[in-house]
Amino acid sequence: MPATHDSRTHDIRTHDTPAHDTHDLSTDDLALLAGRAGLPLPADRLPVLTATVNGIHQVVSVLRAIPLGDTAPAFPPAPAPTPAA
Repeated sequence: MPATHDSRTHDIRTHDTPAHDTHDLSTDDLALLAGRAGLPLPADRLPVLTATVNGIHQVVSVLRAIPLGDTAPAFPPAPAPTPAA
């Protein structure tokens, strides 16, 4: 039995599907989500915006799959400024 999804309680940080298993939004999905957020979108812009959102979602899904748990920062922290005398 597939898990149910409640958008009111979904936490994007606990994405439970593999990175390669992305579900693309339809133009209807995007219009509904934008309307819920109070951002009415013109119908002629929906196809372009949908393609953009789906592209961003695919990239973010791949980035989420990278195991960065124990990765050190690329640069050491900057030294604390010394107080002026």
